[in-house]
Amino acid sequence: MQTIIPLGQNNGALRLTTARYFTPSGRSLQAQGIAPDIEVLQDVPQELAAQAQKTASESNLPGHLKAEGDEQKGSQSFIPKEAKDDKALQTALALIRGTESNPAFHAQPEAGCRQEH
Repeated sequence: MQTIIPLGQNNGALRLTTARYFTPSGRSLQAQGIAPDIEVLQDVPQELAAQAQKTASESNLPGHLKAEGDEQKGSQSFIPKEAKDDKALQTALALIRGTESNPAFHAQPEAGCRQEH
């Protein structure tokens, strides 16, 4: 977590790391993020893909806090305007509806869980 401190008009700013992020189990997310159980990559228009290559991520910043393991670079955050074109959304719906399966997703709720229809 970073705090940006302005240094006055036309003098830039100071980016100060003030905290780290951790999962509930205590694992640091620093320069790593969270790996999804099911990864669905979206088709990104070429003009946006080229722009994303230039976008800085935390792990690219000089002097960033090092991760405890392998560092990840960037992420995919393009969301299509039309829901039918959103691969992550369509995959999630297919898993919930049971028309698609994945070993990381258990379609049957655990015993004792209430399922609403």
